Amino acid sequence: MIKFFRKIRQNLISEGKLTKYLKYAIGEIILVVIGILVALQINNWNIARKNTDAKRLYYAQILNDIKKDKTLMIRGNVSIDSFFKKLEDYKVTFRKHEIPFWEASREIGKVLSTKNKGWNFESNTNTITTLINTGDVKLIPTVIRNKILDLKYKQSGLIDYIKSQSIIISNASMATQKLYGGANLPTRIANQPKLIKYFSDDNIALQSFLELETLLYEQSLLLQNAKERSEKLIRDMEDLEKILAYELEK
Repeated sequence: MIKFFRKIRQNLISEGKLTKYLKYAIGEIILVVIGILVALQINNWNIARKNTDAKRLYYAQILNDIKKDKTLMIRGNVSIDSFFKKLEDYKVTFRKHEIPFWEASREIGKVLSTKNKGWNFESNTNTITTLINTGDVKLIPTVIRNKILDLKYKQSGLIDYIKSQSIIISNASMATQKLYGGANLPTRIANQPKLIKYFSDDNIALQSFLELETLLYEQSLLLQNAKERSEKLIRDMEDLEKILAYELEK
């Protein structure tokens, strides 16, 4: 094809048809420009298609991550409800009966030892992290991008809050157990008269009870705050789910 156009140019020059040559040259330039523009447009279409495919893939992955996180958070909130149910049972028992301090301490211990009394998980933010690290986050429209990043920020904040508060409560709990051996120790010392005498002291029993009550209060405050924040986060997740599902249906 190049040889064909070159031959035409040579013939026009050799025949002295300068005007026709110039017209031909201009036409050839226009054809080249059109070819370049078409190639650029095709390339832009390909890039746009790839970006759209990548964006839809990210949307689907984020939706899947949200689904997993919601499941964990809802399950954790059910466990928190179980903790507060036991707490209310303890309060009722404590109001109705004049129970010894050590018995009251054991009842507090039952509440504090509620299995899975909170949700403590690493949120599924791998997709969002990949978006940020690769720079692909710019593929996401600004409004949706801000909602995604805000969700990651709130998830991280909630997890950090629970971890930090749990460490504080755990350290305080260990300090209490070192002093009093745990709430169930008095039930295992029937043949230890010296220990029985020590734990029979009302001052020791009262101090243990008050410290456990403090732990119980701190634990309930942590879980109440965690649940309130997680419920708000779940609502944010559901809003984002609707937006992403709509985008995928386009």
